[in-house]
Amino acid sequence: MLSEIPNGKKTNNLDSKLITYSNKKLKNKMIQRIQTVYLSAIVILMAITIFNPIVSFVNEKDSLFYMLDFKGISQIKNNVSVIESTTWGLTSVSVVISILTLITIFSFKNRLKQIRLSVINLFLTLIYYLLLIFYIWTACTRLNTDWHLHLVSLFPLLCSILIYLAIGAIGKDEKLVKSLNRLR
Repeated sequence: MLSEIPNGKKTNNLDSKLITYSNKKLKNKMIQRIQTVYLSAIVILMAITIFNPIVSFVNEKDSLFYMLDFKGISQIKNNVSVIESTTWGLTSVSVVISILTLITIFSFKNRLKQIRLSVINLFLTLIYYLLLIFYIWTACTRLNTDWHLHLVSLFPLLCSILIYLAIGAIGKDEKLVKSLNRLR
């Protein structure tokens, strides 16, 4: 039995039911796609970044040691940290990246929104590094220290790569759904 679909083409009833079923099934399973793995890894990496030291500062002349973490730049004396200055901007951007990524994961039914949120996340990781450079520069000049990056400081760069991969995967899914809609 032939029936007419919205674009004016005649198709088999069974074909139209199959396409509708596969389209519904695809929309319900979008949270299980590869971009969710990428986005989940971003949340985990940013959580690790937030709660670990990012940069060490050493003043060898006066034998002083400083750390930059989510609380701020703190001087370490006898295993006790005394906060010298806050880095609320860096911490805020890290938290916003994590929250925005979680929102992106659960916006799986609106792929264009996911792409927009991911692009915003890319800009936020750029802002993160600009703030990191600013805090390192100000701490080095004010405290007269040398600085050493920790491995954790590379996680936002890895997040940028994962965001780029997620945008590509989301785009592929959007093309797939549009092609299924065209077949109807």
